Amino acid sequence: MPLIRIKSLPFAGDVEVNAALGLLSQAISEATQIPQQHIMIVWEYLPAGHYVHGGLQANQQPSNSHPILVDMVAPNFNTEAQIAAMLELIAGNLSKTLPVAQNNIFINYTPAYSDGVYDDGHVVEWES
Repeated sequence: MPLIRIKSLPFAGDVEVNAALGLLSQAISEATQIPQQHIMIVWEYLPAGHYVHGGLQANQQPSNSHPILVDMVAPNFNTEAQIAAMLELIAGNLSKTLPVAQNNIFINYTPAYSDGVYDDGHVVEWES
């Protein structure tokens, strides 16, 4: 684990989202020493016109408004510094691989708790 869910409007033109997700998974794995088999990343497109930010509606993903929305779920045993580092890594990586400014990425961290995650066929328990 972590589970990273990303939402945005569709990009204008050809954007290699699949390649960006692969690079993000690899970067997280290298930085955290978590094997890629335990890193899950999904990207969903919001329908055109279904995202309002600052009172304005958009049909395609702008680079400097309507932030890309990222939710990261990770175990609660991570320190504040580790969480902050992962948030910075995600934002930096996405801004380098996609046409979006780093200050146009919103990331929310949600802690996952021992006995509160079902994965690999069982409820997962860890020591904190």
